[in-house]
Amino acid sequence: MSPSFDFGFMAFLLMFTAMILYVLLGLVTVRRLRKNPEVKHLLGASLIGGWDILNVAGALSRPKWFSEMMRSSPLGFMAADERVLYKHTNVVERILARLFFWSWLVSGSSFIVLGLLDTLG
Repeated sequence: MSPSFDFGFMAFLLMFTAMILYVLLGLVTVRRLRKNPEVKHLLGASLIGGWDILNVAGALSRPKWFSEMMRSSPLGFMAADERVLYKHTNVVERILARLFFWSWLVSGSSFIVLGLLDTLG
């Protein structure tokens, strides 16, 4: 087996894990947040179905300084407000969101790197 196959297989396993965590986060956390009138409109712009799950996971995963920078930018309305999310989520939901977000980000980046390496030879 080549190293690129091993790397691709690990990226696939990580992406599969991210898909399972995506469904769990949507069922456990985001569904409950959508029903809450205080939080419903603070989940960020939902460009396509399920995008608010990514917004919630990103808001609970990014550093505080980055969230403050996003709030002050003209595109700040597109991101979920993490201050309200921290108030309405528990520790287990935050851990689930972070596990999903970082596994999704790392596996997606790995596939991009594999594609570039395959193109370059």
